[in-house]
Amino acid sequence: MKTKNLVRAISVSVTLVSLPWLAAQTPAPLPAEVVRYADTVLYNGAILTADDRFTIAEGVAIRDGKILAVGTSQRVLSLAGPETKKIDLEGKSLVPGFFDTHLHGAWVGNIAKRGRGGRVNFEDKDRAFAEIKKMVEGASPGEWIVLSGPRTKNFYSVTRRDLDPISPQNPLVFITQSQEVLANSVALKLANLPPEMPGVLKDAKTGEPTGQLFSFAAGVVTYDVMPLPQVTEEMLANQKTVLRRLNSQGLTTIIGRGQGLTTSILKELWQRQELTARVRITHEFTRLNPQLESYLKRMGNLSGFGDAWMKIVGATVQPVDGTTGDAAALSAKRKIRRRPEDPYEWGANKWLAYGPIQQEDPKERTEWNSILLANRYGWNVTSVHSQGDLGTQILLEAYAEADKEKSLQGRRFGFDHGLMRTPENFKLAKQLDVIPSIGPKYMFMGSPSTLIFLYGADAVHEMTPVKSLIQMGIKPVLEADIAGAYSAPLWLMEKLITRMDEKGTVWGPQEKISRQEALWMKTNWAARYSGDERISGTIEAGKLADLVVLDGDYMKVPEQEISKIPILLTYVDGRVVYDRQRDGDVRTPLWDRPGAFGVE
Repeated sequence: MKTKNLVRAISVSVTLVSLPWLAAQTPAPLPAEVVRYADTVLYNGAILTADDRFTIAEGVAIRDGKILAVGTSQRVLSLAGPETKKIDLEGKSLVPGFFDTHLHGAWVGNIAKRGRGGRVNFEDKDRAFAEIKKMVEGASPGEWIVLSGPRTKNFYSVTRRDLDPISPQNPLVFITQSQEVLANSVALKLANLPPEMPGVLKDAKTGEPTGQLFSFAAGVVTYDVMPLPQVTEEMLANQKTVLRRLNSQGLTTIIGRGQGLTTSILKELWQRQELTARVRITHEFTRLNPQLESYLKRMGNLSGFGDAWMKIVGATVQPVDGTTGDAAALSAKRKIRRRPEDPYEWGANKWLAYGPIQQEDPKERTEWNSILLANRYGWNVTSVHSQGDLGTQILLEAYAEADKEKSLQGRRFGFDHGLMRTPENFKLAKQLDVIPSIGPKYMFMGSPSTLIFLYGADAVHEMTPVKSLIQMGIKPVLEADIAGAYSAPLWLMEKLITRMDEKGTVWGPQEKISRQEALWMKTNWAARYSGDERISGTIEAGKLADLVVLDGDYMKVPEQEISKIPILLTYVDGRVVYDRQRDGDVRTPLWDRPGAFGVE
């Protein structure tokens, strides 16, 4: 009893003596800069994190442009303070911001039409010449007239002798979608091409240049000789307009080929902090460049250079083949029919580096050497057009040759479009760790009638084999290739999930993918394509708060209605860049017209 009383007395004494010291050690309230509540909390929703396990949560908290926490509604609401914006999702889906891995029309700087110009089709030559003459008459002396248009059989029959009487004083060039060029004598004189320059087509009798240019010769005219406009406020405004339209589709990261002007425009907006989407440039300085090694030595390796907003992700080279639209995809499968306007007399789908100039050895192709040089100096090569399976095999074999000198593993080399692919393509791509980007537009933008005509319905069922890629352990990504109505991520995802065209026909049902796989292709897997997997692509704590709120449940709506789910909110860096209630439908009739806002 005495012992207990003694212990109690000592305990009380120690406590009394300690109280002043304890009071002195009580920490003062921490400043707001040290401890802050979340800026925004979204709760009571279906949070599709798109992580590797495809975790589904109820809420997400955002602070300072990053994801603070993901979990139950109770968990994220506990991070809210008096000034936190709280949004009840009411069961709606929240997904990571969408990527597009190959998007033409996203950059207003990629304009081939410098000076007075337009689009001309040489299918009716007399009509085309009349249109060109009218443009020349309205031009200033010496002003460049740069035209664009499809590659048809008549294109190869036109020479500078046809253009010179129409434009005797103005440099005039016509550029096809594969950057084959037709130039008049004034433009050729300004280009001052050396006699040994690859890609100058000459008359068989006279040995004089015909004005038809391919390969390096075409590159000199389109990149080096034609005047480059200065960045203007109008260009900057147009670029912001295009990005806002893409934001309205839920796009938060855009990857695309970029020329010098593109880089300058985007850099200016980056400096002004006026970008509303993260931009990733695959630079075109390697494209059709006869002095490529000199450029590489002078520039050094800039692959991956930049920050979370703007980054150069690599370089691109000229197309390996043409497109199915002009029957120029290089495929092992021969066409069963040909159209009168096909530029290839032999009727097969063989595409050659110099247009009508035959080159049998793929290693003599300009893109082969460009790939080897770019890799040698540390650049990764990506955003490369490749439609046909044979064209893809040539590209991948060039990658394999480059890999012998410097490994491609983890370097994010890519090849795009993915219309016609074979198991041989898959095997080599997996071996080299090369990432395929897939574009559904070639089959489903309208109906695949052109493909059916050229190759037959049975062949179309085998095209765009996405499920086969995934089953081989490859993680393909999803591209639009064209801005406008068809760049909407949900439309692209729906097409790969349903494989259904606008008439209700299902093409290649064995290649259908799941909703989960489609979302991965547009977010998680796409982030690796641009080297952003550590900072974005999934909804996880510590990653960038690039998010999209859908007005519906992505996992439950009927498959054929996925594309109809409205985008309610698009966040980039935790900031709302599109609010459907505030901004409405930001599209205009111009939005779906080629050339809108200065965009090709």
